[in-house]
Amino acid sequence: MKLFTFCLFFSVFSSLAQNVIISGNIYDYTTLESLPTAGIILENAGGIRSDFEGHFEGEFPAGTYKMKVKLPGYVSKDSTIKLSGKLVKFNVYLKDDQLQDLVVAAGKFEQSIEEVSVSMNVIKPALIENKATIDCEQIIEQVPGLTVQDGQVSIRGGSGFAYGAGSRVLVLVDELPFLSADAGDVKWNALPIENIEQIEIIKGASSVLYGSSALNGIINIRTKYPREEPETRVNLHHGYYADPKRKELKWWSSNPYYYGGNFYHMRKLSKNADLVLGGNFLSSIGYRQGEDEDRIRFNANTRFRSRRVENLSYGLNTNIQLARTGVFVLWETDSSGYVPAGGADPNDPNTTLTFQDGWRLNFDPYVSYTDAKNNQHNIRTRWYRTDNQNNQGRGATADLYYGEYQFQKYYDSLQLNLTTGVSSYANVVNSDFYGNHKGKNFGAFVQLDKKWKKFNFNAGMRVEYFKVDTAETRYQIGETELPIVPVFRSGVTYKLFEHSILRASWGQGFRFPSIAEKFAATNIGTVSIFPNTSLQPEQGWSAELGFKQGVKVGKWAGYIDVAAFITQYSNMIEFVFEEFIPEGVVPQLSDPDGENYLYDLIGFQAQNSEEARITGIDMSITGKGQLTDDLSMTIFGGYTYMNPITLNTDSAYLATFSDSTTTLKYRYRHLIKGDIQFDYKKWSFGVSSRYNSFMENIDETFNNLVIDFNGFPLSLGDQVLPGLPAYRAANNQGDLVFDARTSYSVNEQFKFAFLVNNVANREYTGRPGNIREPRTFIGQITLNF
Repeated sequence: MKLFTFCLFFSVFSSLAQNVIISGNIYDYTTLESLPTAGIILENAGGIRSDFEGHFEGEFPAGTYKMKVKLPGYVSKDSTIKLSGKLVKFNVYLKDDQLQDLVVAAGKFEQSIEEVSVSMNVIKPALIENKATIDCEQIIEQVPGLTVQDGQVSIRGGSGFAYGAGSRVLVLVDELPFLSADAGDVKWNALPIENIEQIEIIKGASSVLYGSSALNGIINIRTKYPREEPETRVNLHHGYYADPKRKELKWWSSNPYYYGGNFYHMRKLSKNADLVLGGNFLSSIGYRQGEDEDRIRFNANTRFRSRRVENLSYGLNTNIQLARTGVFVLWETDSSGYVPAGGADPNDPNTTLTFQDGWRLNFDPYVSYTDAKNNQHNIRTRWYRTDNQNNQGRGATADLYYGEYQFQKYYDSLQLNLTTGVSSYANVVNSDFYGNHKGKNFGAFVQLDKKWKKFNFNAGMRVEYFKVDTAETRYQIGETELPIVPVFRSGVTYKLFEHSILRASWGQGFRFPSIAEKFAATNIGTVSIFPNTSLQPEQGWSAELGFKQGVKVGKWAGYIDVAAFITQYSNMIEFVFEEFIPEGVVPQLSDPDGENYLYDLIGFQAQNSEEARITGIDMSITGKGQLTDDLSMTIFGGYTYMNPITLNTDSAYLATFSDSTTTLKYRYRHLIKGDIQFDYKKWSFGVSSRYNSFMENIDETFNNLVIDFNGFPLSLGDQVLPGLPAYRAANNQGDLVFDARTSYSVNEQFKFAFLVNNVANREYTGRPGNIREPRTFIGQITLNF
């Protein structure tokens, strides 16, 4: 009897102590795509995560548990599971949470947008396609609070007009910087618009995670990877510019036009290999005389999963573009605003039109590994070359070499995510325009993201070193001068109710001057640009208090976001009008050959001249879903109020403002953006709108400034932008532009669309002397295979 009791006890004890293996896969409920990094948590027993293929496997003690399966962007699934025997197999299907877009840019890891403590907008590829977008600059202009002036993007008034040099907004492709090594600018038409998964825009200083140039925010473009089934898409479009409303602007005998297309193909080559191919071409006769463009681009993304090392992946992404472009800078007069000053003949030495031949290339090798303790290691690198040669001898070849190591660890018991890493880059510039220069940079960063009850906290810091030629970083704190720049950030979100989120954030930013800002020396017509080798980094900080409210009506879901913000800059880099008289030179009206060269002694120079503060309110709305069984609606838009003021009290500097107010130059006070689309069965109808208030302040130089230059009266406005004062006086009510579109899907493989941009054929400008497109008719065909 004792032996029987002992055996029974031993048998029961063994069964209780026995471990059970659980195994299965996580899938998207609708698309049946595998879902990596999903968390499978057994109450009081720990948890595991799905791998790159959505597969999970782990060992737990036998027993009955409450199980939660969760993944940002999806509705969590709760159930009870009984573990017995040696192996329990099951699959889990998660439903998409329409109110939780997944983003990466805010914390360098995938998280729900509701957990992000800063203002953020997300652009989906459907909007890019629906608007027949030919480059990323076009779609960025549709984002609330953003403007683009000659390729330079500004978030909430953080930037003005900087003559194509430098950027306070860092543009990234797959979290790697995509600013050129020489000018520090964005080559918008080189971005892979055909292969975009989504575009993430952070509004506010983001230098802690991303370093220099993230002073005003970031734009992160995430590219696609294959789903379970192969996918091919081809877009072909043709645009036609109508006659402008003001007949004097028309310079053509036959209307200008453009045509182009793009494609991508993505597929899984095997269980362990992915491939994405894409391409784009455009041929354009510009609506501004001479601003023609021909370009072609190809890109490829690869990803391989190691068969020998579990959770190791690696790959190479690449992108190459060839282009010939005419660049319009200054108009001839306000009445011939589509004609460049000096004419459009490339052989005319007086033309201000620049004809560029160039190519751009990037190679991006990377390695990603998740170790046995679920720690993530990422190594990302990029070589980015830009080569531009032009008709005015201002060519440049610039190379950017970038590398980053990132480590992430998630502590389940603490609900704490650690992100840390180091980054470095070197740039090499060979140029007739800037001279030959070399720069290098090193940075280190750390950020903590902590969940506690209804709160999400984050805090981080970064230090960065920078050197160009022999000039090194010099950062002043009180009486102490440091060779590195330290920056900090912090933020918090609080869930008031389900999908009702209150947030607050504060962050610092900085930007090192670009090679172009320090060393560029050139003339554009009568405008001279002078170098400034002593230019120093600019710093700033931003803070905001925001509220995000999710809205769900039946099958339609979206959110409304409101934020009050403040941004302050010091040592801000602005181009300032100055006199530059070389030692020993006596100014006179003409040289012995009778040529006026006084204008060569006056012009603009980048200087650390500005102290500024911008306050305002930013509101946005985003949503999509079914209104009825046959009718769906997608909406994206918002309103931004800004009060951008200078804190500089220097009277000589304030004299360069065209208006007596302290409003910063080249900024708007009000912005309204909106896009709405209705889909009814096979038809769709959409409208976009963009409004900006009048640009109150510009450089007084452009506003017909007359100066006494060593006894010689010079009327600069008449020389630089003739007719601008009268033009601004007649067009001082702001600009409202509407676009409209409709499309019809013949079947799942074929769709055609017709669009009209600038429906009312309104004449409007960006920066002074830059009259935008007249009414444009566009046809587009989309093929899916």
